[in-house]
Amino acid sequence: MIDLIKEIPVETGVYFFLDDKDRIIYIGKAVNLKRRVTDHFRKGPMKVFKKVNLKTKETSKAITTWDFQIKHIENLPSIIYNKQRKKKTKIRKLTKKIKYIITGNDDEALTLEGCLISAFRPELNKHVWRYPFIEVTIGEEIPRVLTSYQSLLPESYIFGPFNIASDIDIAMDGFLTVIPICNSLLTITLGSKYPVSCIRHQINRCLAPCRNGDYDFQQYNGYVKEFIAELENNGERVIKRLEEMMQIEIAAENFEGAAKFRDRIQAIRKLFATKAMPSLLQKYYSEIKEIIGEKYHYNDILRNIMINNGY
Repeated sequence: MIDLIKEIPVETGVYFFLDDKDRIIYIGKAVNLKRRVTDHFRKGPMKVFKKVNLKTKETSKAITTWDFQIKHIENLPSIIYNKQRKKKTKIRKLTKKIKYIITGNDDEALTLEGCLISAFRPELNKHVWRYPFIEVTIGEEIPRVLTSYQSLLPESYIFGPFNIASDIDIAMDGFLTVIPICNSLLTITLGSKYPVSCIRHQINRCLAPCRNGDYDFQQYNGYVKEFIAELENNGERVIKRLEEMMQIEIAAENFEGAAKFRDRIQAIRKLFATKAMPSLLQKYYSEIKEIIGEKYHYNDILRNIMINNGY
């Protein structure tokens, strides 16, 4: 194992532990691949937390109730440590090969790790990552825009998914500042009557389609189409409009307001620059293929993901 670790570079990326049958048993990411992988195999005292007497010396009463113990037992330091110890022991025992992919930056490594864990479900990885995407519910009577992790309607327009490290909420705030459409979590239907409009309508950020008499169907749907067009155009017009708003705030010496527009612009640019699947899988496709080899199960999963996303 020491010889395998020696070959690992001091670079940012994603690493893979494989067993004797070339099955991926663990996937991780690191800013420093060599140091992180070494940590998994570093020798040291393997301490075990012992059970403690839950009664104090002074009294016979328990320190905590049984209900409390059951509720919080998974978060006790002893439980967490012993779980990590067992996983580390299993990694040492099962790992026969170590492979890696060098990525452009830490955000790419984080997202690629999540993509591959979700796709391949290695035995020793606990979490299955979910990715945010933008959904425009064009199948509804009154379309809304949502930031979601699962589609609400099969006929919705779905854009994404995006890097889990993206400031998607700030980016969407920038979009909705320029294009005033509804982002309500509740479905809105024609004929709905709300006695009081929401704060976004009061600051002229929405046409309030939820209120009879205030709804211009043609104008609103024009905004919905514009929103979709901007998503497909990397938000170029939205960014330009936000930059104009930022300059107005700067001229008025309202630097706090200008900073908010700046943050929205940066979030939008980052959103499209670090789009998650399938672009990252496409970018590192050859490296992933080299790691999974001829394993039909992994190849089928990878191929299905690429096909379903138009590759």
